Amino acid sequence: MRTEYTYSIDVCKWEKVFSQFRQIESVRVDSAKELLYVTVKDRQDSLRITREELDDILYKFNGNPKEVVTSYLKKNGVIVYYQNTLVAYFDIIGYSSFIEKEPIEEAIRKTSTLFNETENSARTDIHAVKLDHWILSDTIIIVVDTNRHSLFSGSLEVFLATCSMIMNDGMRNRFPLRGAVGGGDFYKDGEVMVISALVDAASYEKKQEWLGAVLTPKALKLVDKELKGETRIVFSSEKFNSFVRYGEIPWKNGESNKAYYIKPFGMAEADWAHKYLPDYFDKAKKKEMINNSNRLYAQE
Repeated sequence: MRTEYTYSIDVCKWEKVFSQFRQIESVRVDSAKELLYVTVKDRQDSLRITREELDDILYKFNGNPKEVVTSYLKKNGVIVYYQNTLVAYFDIIGYSSFIEKEPIEEAIRKTSTLFNETENSARTDIHAVKLDHWILSDTIIIVVDTNRHSLFSGSLEVFLATCSMIMNDGMRNRFPLRGAVGGGDFYKDGEVMVISALVDAASYEKKQEWLGAVLTPKALKLVDKELKGETRIVFSSEKFNSFVRYGEIPWKNGESNKAYYIKPFGMAEADWAHKYLPDYFDKAKKKEMINNSNRLYAQE
């Protein structure tokens, strides 16, 4: 044990630190054994940690108790904290109109079908690649678990292919999606989310004038850093061509510039708008958006 960094096992001190996290219900101390028992919401068994373990972690974090508890809870799956990750944010366009016009039973059935397919697409957990996902009302969030492994070409391929499949699922279920892929950090403690990558993605989602999903500059900068500057080489490879393209992005302010974007997987149907856009989607009012989306859904 490294005694230069130590923090009393007294429950009052550690309880104060642990209680800052919403998932923690209580902290109990066994002074004789120098043990802490941490009760977590929705978990049957308490977590147990010794004074010696705490002191070892304190040494790693230069005596900062808050960082000790954050590290410990992250390691035990109580909180989700991914750094330098990618987050995909998808919004169902016209969802409020859908809810207003559709009988509630039918709305539940249709949205459940889409979200079940989304969960199947996003449930990746194999070797060094793991994705997490959340569905919040009309929003779909996909994130790369960078605790498992930092971003690399394999996790990037799986993540972007999943985004491509979700866009396909959305359109074929008559739920047009618009989104973006942002770069940054992701923190979740219970119902509380603090996600710089999501803020990045959400700001770009709203700016686009099509039913597509752009990779933001922060996302590309992060990818380029992790891939040692070989982003263009990797994205130009044949295995990425089915779900990532490079070209002009139509923005609502009328500007246009080139960037990478998600190509919906396997979509190339000339009559896609007539076939898949729902009745609640105002095709006349959103004609420009539809025309801009032809290269996503009507072309290879």
